Amino acid sequence: MDQFEKTTQSNEVELSLNDFILFLQQRRTIKEERNDTVRIAQNISFLHRYSKFYIKKALKGSLLQTVDEYTYLVTLFNEESLSKTEINNRNVIEKTSGNEIMRRLLNAKLIGERRDKEDKRRMRVFITDKGRAELTKIFPGLWKSATMLSGVLAPPEKESFLQASDKLCDFHKNIFAHCKEEEIDSLLSKLPSVNRESL
Repeated sequence: MDQFEKTTQSNEVELSLNDFILFLQQRRTIKEERNDTVRIAQNISFLHRYSKFYIKKALKGSLLQTVDEYTYLVTLFNEESLSKTEINNRNVIEKTSGNEIMRRLLNAKLIGERRDKEDKRRMRVFITDKGRAELTKIFPGLWKSATMLSGVLAPPEKESFLQASDKLCDFHKNIFAHCKEEEIDSLLSKLPSVNRESL
């Protein structure tokens, strides 16, 4: 408090709690900011695992064996068809792994494939009636798993988290789609300069 008062002695405006909070935030050390960065990365990784844990329960007894099979199928639910590259990119999965997921879905007859009308060399995939029926069957359980994952958050917390996670996903979606081959140092240069100060 003494340090806060010393830095604001010449300020004739009445100070508020927000001024004090801003003062505290500005005093955060680089070490603390690095710890926050690491914790965010860990939390995102853990949330992904928790999500898979709950979705696996929802898929029990389903024709779908993995979370990735579910995400590929649900991606096609409202689409006429997608190219294999499009569906891989939307699910943020590399080509080899994505092709294996699609192979399993094709074998189960949950998706079908056909030649692209404009480019006969390219295959497009689509959801089958059997795939739609399977998704409809598991949607109630998947809603429960989604509710379980974020249900502890109050509505304002959900809104705040959604804004932050949307911003992160939009940024990384562009990186994944257009800069896959670049090294990490090159990718770091795409961050706003203020976020690179602690590197």
